Amino acid sequence: MTSPSSGSPTSGRRKPAFVATTGGHLVQLTHLARVLEPERHERGLWITHRTSQSESMMAGRDVRFVPFVEARRLDQVLTSTPRLLRLLRREGVDVVYSTGAAVSLAALPLAPLVGTRPVFVESLARSDGPSAAGRVHQRLPWVRRYTQYPENAGPRWRHEFSLLDGFALGEPAPRTRPARVLVTVGTTRPWGFQRLLRRVASVLPAGTEVVWQTGITDVTGLDLPGTVVPTTSDEEFQAHIARADVVVSHAGVGTFVRCLEAGKVPVLVPRRAEHGEHIDDHQLQIAGVAASRGLAVVREADQVDLDDLIHAGSLRVLPVSTGTAPTNDDGRAA
Repeated sequence: MTSPSSGSPTSGRRKPAFVATTGGHLVQLTHLARVLEPERHERGLWITHRTSQSESMMAGRDVRFVPFVEARRLDQVLTSTPRLLRLLRREGVDVVYSTGAAVSLAALPLAPLVGTRPVFVESLARSDGPSAAGRVHQRLPWVRRYTQYPENAGPRWRHEFSLLDGFALGEPAPRTRPARVLVTVGTTRPWGFQRLLRRVASVLPAGTEVVWQTGITDVTGLDLPGTVVPTTSDEEFQAHIARADVVVSHAGVGTFVRCLEAGKVPVLVPRRAEHGEHIDDHQLQIAGVAASRGLAVVREADQVDLDDLIHAGSLRVLPVSTGTAPTNDDGRAA
């Protein structure tokens, strides 16, 4: 399969770069890198923020950790831009890809100044339209943009692939009460998700083996039986998913994709802005898409019950072979 950078004015260079913030953006990009750069992804440069998750995910890869760029912080974008441009030039990067979020605004808009072509892939979390970063990139004609939803394609956005096309619902297993449960509410600062922790604790039968991955959520005063860990490495997180009979999670793309990889249908619970659980209600979007494909059981935080966990635990996900490199309008690799 031809590299997306072949035939470009900078094709004499040898290295793509992949830029994403931690969490779901980074998980998506590790999957999409094989589609975007089928021949060169293994020797690509990775740029992200340092966390226990990213350190584990990036083990064995050529990675540069950069300071965290918070959502909608223009000052941090402006501060980070010179650093990232110097890095792209020094490393001989000919094309830079990003799934977001704010760090993409530091890496992509001015990338042509150092001879690097910018490509932005909108997150699966944005089925209803572009994110704040996506709305900026769509105003820049030199940034190539891809949506993972065909209904969002148009003059400003191309659709040629979706990470979710690689998964399908399989035959269900017998319904049984879960013995091992993983509850995870993500790690994105500064938003906690006490409502979900409190609800699940109230519906789990005594004796259930539970791992609670609580992130930055304040668990003071909560009675959480089992093992409570704020964060884990990506390797440990995947091991917890593999061992669990069912996963209950906030509707974050990273955990959702990790569950699909493990062949499991999670119970997804969207965070709500009205409760101070996220910057907006975008988690409703990925939750809706997941439910429509049968790849998640979706509930509000105060609706989760034991039957939801039993039902999700009986469902199975199968991998589907799919995905091709993006192309130009004339059919050549993009």
